[in-house]
Amino acid sequence: MQTEDKKLGRVVQQPPIIEGDWLSQIPYTVLVEDNWFTKQLYKFLPHHRLAPLLYEVYIATQTFIRSSEISRRYKDAKDLLVNLGSGPQGQPGWVNVDAVPWKGVNCIYDCRKSLPFPSNSVRGILCEHFFEHIDYTEEAPYFLAECYRVLQPEGVIRLIVPDAGKYLQGYSQEGWEELRQIRPLDSENRDVHFGTQYQTKMELINVVFRQGFEHTYAYDYPTLELLFAQAGFSAIQTQDYGKSLMDELCIDLEARKPESLYVEAVKTQD
Repeated sequence: MQTEDKKLGRVVQQPPIIEGDWLSQIPYTVLVEDNWFTKQLYKFLPHHRLAPLLYEVYIATQTFIRSSEISRRYKDAKDLLVNLGSGPQGQPGWVNVDAVPWKGVNCIYDCRKSLPFPSNSVRGILCEHFFEHIDYTEEAPYFLAECYRVLQPEGVIRLIVPDAGKYLQGYSQEGWEELRQIRPLDSENRDVHFGTQYQTKMELINVVFRQGFEHTYAYDYPTLELLFAQAGFSAIQTQDYGKSLMDELCIDLEARKPESLYVEAVKTQD
């Protein structure tokens, strides 16, 4: 099921129900999306304040009870390939981690501040268009510290986010042509992803940087380089779509290529 919210500039898919898993039967739409229940609540609290809280409640229902079992499952794991914030893009042979039970997710876990893997048990991490969803001060440092902990020495993390610098460069140019090279827009400046028609370039920038309540921070390479260095990583470098220090990590989506910033880093020897 897919619902469109053109006002917020986002398209939301309802996660599937996992057979035999009662937690996944808690309907996503009841807690998060517009329906009779949420509309009654929005009479007392505005959507932009309440919706993030309802989303957190949903994540908690999906992950809290599962967390102990997930940690036990990976207690002796080693040599893992991990896709953090995989969404519905989970890959066979990978540990696909997400707090929402999308199809393909085999590790339902809130990875914003901790990871359920032993130290030095992961050889490669992919994180595509998830990092911008976590808080810059309260979550991002813990997230990267956990990535460093679980990676094996010489393990690689591949981090992909919307390229804020590229978007701002497009914004500063005359007309819309450069932004159209980054973001798929039709001739009327309608967003192919979300259906939103932009009247001004700043409307587009806000949708990219905020995406309703979902995006919390905008990144360029110097900012990611700083965060990686603070977490202890070395060999921090930009990459391109389809190119990596570890070929196995090149499973990122081609559709994201025009707008994306690709950065990789390596865990130094302990």
